[in-house]
Amino acid sequence: MFRALTLAALLTTPALADEVWDSDIGAFVYEAETDGAAVFSFRNFDGYQATLVIPGLAGNFDNRGVHEAFWIGKGPGYCLGSMSYNAQSGNQWGRALLQFDKPNYPTSFTLLMGDCFDPLSYSVRAIIR
Repeated sequence: MFRALTLAALLTTPALADEVWDSDIGAFVYEAETDGAAVFSFRNFDGYQATLVIPGLAGNFDNRGVHEAFWIGKGPGYCLGSMSYNAQSGNQWGRALLQFDKPNYPTSFTLLMGDCFDPLSYSVRAIIR
């Protein structure tokens, strides 16, 4: 009985890289979990590679909702200060707000983003593969 429950739990929990979403700007990929944060990779609107960090989302596959986040890109950027995260730093970064459609995996999301400390001013829709 225990073996069957363990197998069922493993089959219903996605592997990190198995979570991939498609959007108008390209794919979002759930890459890693660090210090309780989920880390997604994506290409920003300017085409440069970027990282989205969502504190508190690590390991959360059944109680997703609205999550405050931040992003940092590899492009030239224009923020007055530099931000760094996991050996990536630069003047291209900002705040973000991630809203999942449903609380359970798998689900799509809408991402609102802003540059630097500016208000959230643009959005992207991402559909689960």
